[in-house]
Amino acid sequence: MQDFYDQIVGRPEDDIIGSAAAQWLNFPGCVFVKGEFRADPDGRAVVAPGLFITVTFDDGAGRGILTRVPGGERQMTAIAVREALAVERSVHCAEHPAIGLALPRASIDELGLGDEFRALFASDGSDTATVALAASARIQAVAAEMFSPPVAGNAAQLLRSAHAAEIVVHALFGERGRIAVDPAADLQRMRLQSVKERMDADLAYPWSIDELARSAGLSRRSFNQKFQMAYGVSAIDYLRGQRLDAARALLIRQRLSVTEAAYRVGYAHPANFATAFRRRFGYSPSRCQQT
Repeated sequence: MQDFYDQIVGRPEDDIIGSAAAQWLNFPGCVFVKGEFRADPDGRAVVAPGLFITVTFDDGAGRGILTRVPGGERQMTAIAVREALAVERSVHCAEHPAIGLALPRASIDELGLGDEFRALFASDGSDTATVALAASARIQAVAAEMFSPPVAGNAAQLLRSAHAAEIVVHALFGERGRIAVDPAADLQRMRLQSVKERMDADLAYPWSIDELARSAGLSRRSFNQKFQMAYGVSAIDYLRGQRLDAARALLIRQRLSVTEAAYRVGYAHPANFATAFRRRFGYSPSRCQQT
């Protein structure tokens, strides 16, 4: 893929963006840059056959897939090029934060997404197609993490690869309605995540479904349904599991008594705690003190 890389980002001696500002991600097989891929009216355009995706995000977009800072609408733009264009290549580093992904046709086919790529083109035989979508809060935050990863080295490479694959799927399927880019749904996911994090942060608190539902801005019934859909388990079962896992760690690592461990994770009655513990782990909590 070196020819594709050179064609997009240039060689070190080229005055485009410089190879130090770009990175090849083996999976999903694309060039990552901090900046934008543009096809400008003055004739500058990406040239190689493939898919060129730009995601712009808010200056304050946090690291973390469910973080959003209020701001103007940001976009995800995909430029599909079917045949090489005899025009000057173009990678721009714009004033606002943005990331760019460039996938050659070979990578698209290897991912099994050739049909989705071809579906972007109109039936008039044009060699380019542009898709513009509103970037959801999740995609903005994913792009922000790619721009400035919270980790370094191989971990950063792995994180960028995973995020790049997600962005590619959204770019190819979002326009066709197969993935909803819905700010309301995104906000709902943020609220559910916030509720889950509140439970995790204070396992001893006597949480009720009604209180959790109010925090999520949902009815009791809707909250139960949406939490189950999001996390594969009911809120009560999730809370119970977290409490028991935490209690087991307290018994083993801090050598607390069964009664103290039960109180620490919100069980008022040690007998009820012991029953729930045995049901989850298959043995009594006192056994942990013997290890």
